[in-house]
Amino acid sequence: MTHGTALNISRRTLLAGMAGAIALVGTACGAAAGDAQGDSSLAGETNPRLPVYSFDMHADTIDVLGMKSHAPYANFNNKYSGSLVDTNAQLSANRMGGVRWAQCFAIWIPDAEGDEPADIPAIEWYREGVAWFKRQMEEHSDTFTQVRRFSDIPSILDEGKVAAVLTVENAACLDAGIEVVDEFERDGVLIAGATWNYQNVLGSGNVYPDQGLSQLGREYVAALEEHGIVADVSHLNEKGFWELDEIATKPYVATHSNARSVCNHLRNLTDEQFGAITGRGGLVGLNFHEGFVHEGGYAYTFDELAAHVDHWLSLGGEDHIALGSDRDGADIPTWLADCSAQRYLFEHFEERFGQDIARKLFYENALRFFSSIS
Repeated sequence: MTHGTALNISRRTLLAGMAGAIALVGTACGAAAGDAQGDSSLAGETNPRLPVYSFDMHADTIDVLGMKSHAPYANFNNKYSGSLVDTNAQLSANRMGGVRWAQCFAIWIPDAEGDEPADIPAIEWYREGVAWFKRQMEEHSDTFTQVRRFSDIPSILDEGKVAAVLTVENAACLDAGIEVVDEFERDGVLIAGATWNYQNVLGSGNVYPDQGLSQLGREYVAALEEHGIVADVSHLNEKGFWELDEIATKPYVATHSNARSVCNHLRNLTDEQFGAITGRGGLVGLNFHEGFVHEGGYAYTFDELAAHVDHWLSLGGEDHIALGSDRDGADIPTWLADCSAQRYLFEHFEERFGQDIARKLFYENALRFFSSIS
């Protein structure tokens, strides 16, 4: 979830922008690319003999669909409806276009402070989000299978289903006690972050750059490792990041963060942070949010998005880059917001970097890393 970043952009504002981004649902992706950016080179037909695989480490679709009756979502003018199979949100199984897709679905928990707090306690928010996700898995079992072990993803995809990974963004629900991590494990949570933008019982996001992990936050990192849940550092501030790096004994990931050397935003990673993640064998997911791709936050071109990958490759990150789109939680240009763009995006990365890099970015690095820890 990108909304309410250190730039103090409200979720209300960005969801209004998302309404425009998904207006092209059902429109040919190549036309959307040309209309939005003049980047008509995204258009064209994929070779049907070459299947495209995608492993996306972050999306907020559970919240925009499953939590819309609660504040802050209940207060928004633009609401999204439907199921994970058929929805007017950015990510929808019926628009995945034949891509063999593994998707991390995050339960984002609102911070208690800021201008958009929840109307229920954090632990209740988490449990309602889990319940909605589980119902989706049951009601659409012909389309989705929840991933309990990452090593099961290839067999799920071979069945023609979407491999659905449950994750947590902002574990503010730990105010109910460290035993909530036991609950994460029972629910099948496989990746979990500590914070969002503000402060919770575990630590701080970028709104509070001088405050790091709390003592409970340190215990939380250890508990995640004990339960086999991968720690996500995407929303930790730098102080908290380096404290986690110091105490972690296992690799960790940044599910949806870009390169600060390319776009100078606090939510993006410095080269030193990128090196710390990759030095442990972890992953960094490419975020599609406009404000993290190009300074100023306007709709970007493919070349501006690819500049982050270029930079990471220059740092030796070929085997440590992945996708972390932030769909349904970010302001994304119309040519890319709709998930039907994924096949064309792969082709563009393939043309730019070659097939090996494109495959590593889209699927292979994430599958290799997560399967190694299953």
